Amino acid sequence: MKLGFLREWMSLLQTNNDEEEGDENDDTKTKSFTPTKRLCERDYIILDMLNSTPESVSFCITDPHQSDNPVIYISSGFTRLTGYQFDDIVGRNCRFLQGKETSPQDVKRISDALKSEKECSVNLLNYKKDGTKFVNEVRSMLYIAVKSLELWLSILIVLYLSR
Repeated sequence: MKLGFLREWMSLLQTNNDEEEGDENDDTKTKSFTPTKRLCERDYIILDMLNSTPESVSFCITDPHQSDNPVIYISSGFTRLTGYQFDDIVGRNCRFLQGKETSPQDVKRISDALKSEKECSVNLLNYKKDGTKFVNEVRSMLYIAVKSLELWLSILIVLYLSR
């Protein structure tokens, strides 16, 4: 993935999040993600960019080396988007956001990308904690160090929010 595209998404997300309704008094503690695994320089740059705006960017990081690829980090933008808190999500696979109308073909595309260690972009119907549907573009990137898959990053860009 090119860094220019990431910068563009982040600028779009900043604009979209400014327009979204939300609790202005949200006291969620923002933490930066610091990898415990060695990553390539490009990926450290991406992490620095994401960590610089965790409130406005909805993203999560999973560890495909652990059983069931659990979430190991979420941004505060992710908690604001989904309604789930850090402790509700970390340690679980992201599939809990899916529901009966989520396309199995879209889920398979993500699964296939993980298995083949390739990047992908999927428009996926997910559900907030309160049951509200939202369509988001899951743009996933691989963090590669020494030519091996280390971590999986998903940046969620909301395309449609159903009230």
